[in-house]
Amino acid sequence: MENYITKYCIINPTEVIVDGKIEFNNSANEPFNEFMKSIYKQYDIKYPKYFKMDNLCKIAFIASEIILKDNEQIKTVDPNRVGVILQNSHSTIDTDTNYVDTIKDKSNYFPSPAIFVYTLPNVMIGEICIRNKFQGENTCFITKEFDPDFISEHVNNLLNSEKIDVCLAGWADYVDNKYSAILFLVEKIKENQKDNISFKPENITKIIK
Repeated sequence: MENYITKYCIINPTEVIVDGKIEFNNSANEPFNEFMKSIYKQYDIKYPKYFKMDNLCKIAFIASEIILKDNEQIKTVDPNRVGVILQNSHSTIDTDTNYVDTIKDKSNYFPSPAIFVYTLPNVMIGEICIRNKFQGENTCFITKEFDPDFISEHVNNLLNSEKIDVCLAGWADYVDNKYSAILFLVEKIKENQKDNISFKPENITKIIK
């Protein structure tokens, strides 16, 4: 059984690409937080909790918001049957480093719960799930680089084994102002399937190149 990419979003330091089209450029060469804020405004996202998130959560969340924007159909899917499967390379090292800075000096010891809460990569999935009330299978896998073979096999197995009907899948990574997000909405059944792309490694590879 084939499962289909019904929408995808790529975010890198220079642009936002949706379904193969550049929708937004970082023409001013803004640093990460300013660029994310510009994207947030461009897509008219309204979610105040976003501003409390760490950088990894921000890029994953923004990409998910772009993919799910105006998608009324997904609201009709049982929340228990919507999964989120992501990969990244650096886990939460950026936030971990910030947290260490709050506890390494015994004479100036100020551990921050607000930072500590983001020291697990699954938290970025949690933020997406809380926002959208998704309750299906969710996992973040740590890999050296984005692995289309692994993620397509894993997601297709979940869909084909009837554990979920829809999956938000892909990659989100942030470290030292180096970042990228590649998210796909993958579905079992979709009208006009000839216009959609089968969720196979070779197709994923073509998209991300």
